[in-house]
Amino acid sequence: MRRRWKTILITLLVLAAVGWWGIPWLVPLPEALLKPPPASTLYLARDGTPLRHLLNADGTRSAPPVKFAEIPTTLVHAVLAAEDKRFFSHSGIDPLAIARAAWDNARTGHVVSGASTIHQQLIKNTTPRSGKRTLGIKIIEALQARRLAMSWSREDVLAAYLNRISFGNLMTGAATAASGYFHKPLNDLTPAECALLAALPQSPSRLNPFRSLEAVLPRQRRILDRMYALGWLDDEQHRIAWDQKIVLQRFSGGFEAPHAIEMLRGESSATTIRTTIDAMLQQQVETIIAQRLESLKDRHVSHGAVVVMDNATGAVLALAGSRDFFANEGGQINGAWAPHSPGSAMKPFTYLIAFERGATPASIVADLPVEFATSSGTYRPENFSLRSFGPMTYRHALGNSLNISAVRVLDSIGGAETLLPRLRELGLTTLTEDAAHYGLGLTIGNASVRLIELANAYACLARLGQFKPWTMRTDAPTSEEHRLLGENESWLIADILSDNQAREMAFGSHSVLRLPFKCAVKTGTSSTFRDNWTLGFTREFTVGVWVGNFDNTPMQDVSGITGAGPIFRDVMLHLHEKHAATWFDRPAAITHARIDPRTGKRLTPLTPPSRLSREEFFIADKMPPVAQASNYDARGRAILPSEYAAWIPTSANWLGDLITTAETDAKPVLRITNPIPGTVVILDPDIRNHGNRLLLQATGASQSHWSSKTLELRSEANHTFAILKPGRHEIELRDEASGLSASTFVIVEEE
Repeated sequence: MRRRWKTILITLLVLAAVGWWGIPWLVPLPEALLKPPPASTLYLARDGTPLRHLLNADGTRSAPPVKFAEIPTTLVHAVLAAEDKRFFSHSGIDPLAIARAAWDNARTGHVVSGASTIHQQLIKNTTPRSGKRTLGIKIIEALQARRLAMSWSREDVLAAYLNRISFGNLMTGAATAASGYFHKPLNDLTPAECALLAALPQSPSRLNPFRSLEAVLPRQRRILDRMYALGWLDDEQHRIAWDQKIVLQRFSGGFEAPHAIEMLRGESSATTIRTTIDAMLQQQVETIIAQRLESLKDRHVSHGAVVVMDNATGAVLALAGSRDFFANEGGQINGAWAPHSPGSAMKPFTYLIAFERGATPASIVADLPVEFATSSGTYRPENFSLRSFGPMTYRHALGNSLNISAVRVLDSIGGAETLLPRLRELGLTTLTEDAAHYGLGLTIGNASVRLIELANAYACLARLGQFKPWTMRTDAPTSEEHRLLGENESWLIADILSDNQAREMAFGSHSVLRLPFKCAVKTGTSSTFRDNWTLGFTREFTVGVWVGNFDNTPMQDVSGITGAGPIFRDVMLHLHEKHAATWFDRPAAITHARIDPRTGKRLTPLTPPSRLSREEFFIADKMPPVAQASNYDARGRAILPSEYAAWIPTSANWLGDLITTAETDAKPVLRITNPIPGTVVILDPDIRNHGNRLLLQATGASQSHWSSKTLELRSEANHTFAILKPGRHEIELRDEASGLSASTFVIVEEE
């Protein structure tokens, strides 16, 4: 009998051992457990700040899985205190917990506690079940938990559990919960916050802190007490944790830089995508757009977009596609990507090609009415001011954004057939038609382009001709720079676009385009005021701005200095609050000389002196010809070609009696001799009346009548004086006898 019992005992022990250590190997682990946990895509700013956390297909949100070493010890202890205090000592199933639960349930007559270990909960969490969990299912899950305990380390099991468990409110995983409830990373959690998170998996819907924080706190404090009892918190830590007021900071995935994120969606299968977006700059840009557009609402301006690029890398630092992504009228339209007419913002590339082909900033273009024959009829460009400006150097024609001049320059270099391929090389992908479709109007913006692509073309100018594709991802393949524009020619364009005097005639001397540091800037306005642009750069940054209406309705009298210009200025000033603006070193091939802007010719000590002479930059091997005595008449007037003969006697002649042609000598001409156009007067507080009296003089008038819309005019002893005040002032003269008229302008500044 004794031997029989011994045999039975041994058999039972063997069977128990087989059942405990052998049978679990016959039960496979859940397939889902053997695969990485699903992680919804997370977009980060360049510094790691979350921008947007997308949802999984099942509507949940889960951060990329964390390793055990990345989980704070306090959170580990809180979870073990809440769910499985003997986790590191049992074998996947906890017999003591089972016995305790059985006793408690039997004593009360209903289920009051469970005995599932973290191993078992992980198995259940990764095994999809439909219907009731039967005893057989529970046995299989127990065997799987045993196999898991024998095949995985405890650290891997706990990490898998914390990466896969639901914490409620569509949050899966501890890292997601830390961000979603407290808007902070795991390692920044306090013991009280760790205990709160550990309390949630038991019943995420019932213990919803957003619905009722008070409902969660009793369980959270019981967990803190257990941690203290188990020696995982000392007296001080326990007291502080009990007293800490829980402050929830709901983070539902974020919605920063929405248009930029929408552009990136689907580009990569990675679960974490670090973008080039500067989160703080993005917020500031969006604020600037909202504030500036608010001041323009009475002029029917509803939308705006801004792109900021780092010139060194091509990285997009900020991209705002509209005033408000959630606005009912077009908020989701991305103004940085939607094509619009750029107006004059296209002109710099025409002049750059002209410089490559031998022209200089001193070259003269006849800004006179002109018609071009096209396949669809005649094309007659007009300037924004609806007047013509006669002889203009390329510097002043570009600086003052003259349409007639730009079209004439494009015609001189071969038309759209020359410009279009270069624009395509610069990355303007919307230019899909042939050159004949665009014609000469291409240089003044008759083809729609994208703001981000045009901004990148300007960034190529800022790199002095080196092209680099733009990017919004830090892990984007590195693209080698390659030269697309001439270095010297790009420097000349940058110098012209940063020259406040060169644009003074059109924009005034103190427009919003005048920044406290050297900055290249160009505006553009499409026909009928439907689109308004300002683009520009320093050595460090390129900024592009578009304003308008997504329904393509026209704005009301909004130009570059009233629409996009103020936004550009605010963004550029903000960029250089912490980054001092620098400018480009002058290339070795660039030299300088004095020129006569009436003729574009170079002045020497042997040429007649000119009050209008000014310094100009040139590429050393592309210097203009030297002015000759034959270029001037006996009175020192520059002799222009005959094409100017009809323009000189008109009121549009801002050069007055400083120019002539052979044809105009025989005709009566009314000329204002003082002040000559562009005269700058500085009011001096040390002299009488601050020197604010300006004598007006003219030739060719017998019955003169002076007028000015902005200045007071006084007549004394057969002389007329203008009483000056700061600003830019037009002065007109009309001869009642001949009916001729002339005009000039003066710029008055305070010392």
